[in-house]
Amino acid sequence: MLPQPQTAVLLLLGIAASAAAQSLPTLVEALVSSGASKFAEFIQSDPETLQLYLSGQVGTVFAPSDVGYDLISVLGRDLSVTDRRAAAFQSSRATTSLETSSRSIPGSILETNYQSPLLGGQGQRVVIDTRPANLTSPTKRWMQPSFLRRQSNGTTPSLLKISSGLGKITNVIKGDIPYNGGLLHITDGYFTQPESLSSTAQSTGQTAFAGLLSRSNTTSTVESTQSVTVFLPSNEAISASNSSLPASQLVSDHVIAGNVAYLPDLKDGDILKTQRGESLAISIRAGRYYVNGGLITQANLILENGVAHVVNKVLTPTPAVPVTGAASFNSMSLGGLFGVACFMGMMVLA
Repeated sequence: MLPQPQTAVLLLLGIAASAAAQSLPTLVEALVSSGASKFAEFIQSDPETLQLYLSGQVGTVFAPSDVGYDLISVLGRDLSVTDRRAAAFQSSRATTSLETSSRSIPGSILETNYQSPLLGGQGQRVVIDTRPANLTSPTKRWMQPSFLRRQSNGTTPSLLKISSGLGKITNVIKGDIPYNGGLLHITDGYFTQPESLSSTAQSTGQTAFAGLLSRSNTTSTVESTQSVTVFLPSNEAISASNSSLPASQLVSDHVIAGNVAYLPDLKDGDILKTQRGESLAISIRAGRYYVNGGLITQANLILENGVAHVVNKVLTPTPAVPVTGAASFNSMSLGGLFGVACFMGMMVLA
């Protein structure tokens, strides 16, 4: 019996897809031909790392070019745990093209294959930043795919800007290279592995907030908390505030526990709850992001246990509204009142 027309079409499409997949290069072949041969050697130098890249869990690879980073120091020996994390951090399970990554402002979030115990065992994130250089007046022109943009100075354009640990930016310089397991993007260096809040604050120059953590003896508490968002007041902001509040309260006023809010997650009108149960309101004006009136001047500093954003003022959260006796009575449910009435009725009948 001849196959039905629809079945024949599906069969032909399946054969074509299979042939196309077989014609694509392997990941190692694509890396070598794209100028990332040292990264190819890196992932092949350790069986555990190579197994990850061949497991089907990798849809997108971000590989440092041979020019961008020299891996010669790790070749020819077994990889350490740190080396394996670095390799896992360079890959994402999702298949992400340049065009899909460039469609939205302020960007998008990618979950990598680097598992973080302080994020509930989920993959550590990197954040693609699609905001224009001039944040005061983003235009529709910026909404076009990033790979169509060009730098005026004639240098190699950054096709995507990606934020990782310590606030470091890695640039995609060649992208959308297909291989038989997904897509490959060539970068100008490694993603920087996330570190603790205190290390990140020191590394990014926010030494005054690092001092608050130390003086309040809250460093280990905040850094061991699962899934946090921290708003880091700049040194200038802390110096100008002359706040008389205890250091421990100043810290807790800037920490959101149980919620990792990368910049693309923040929406105009969002309310975030601090560790003390008070409120911080997000507002977006002319493409700029504010928290209770404080401008986010540096976003997406990826932490071991979440994310931090630098703000230009010491934040004063909105206090939680206390529940009064009258409010408690007024909030009693109708079901509760009905239950009381029934109970009283049964007592009368008895």
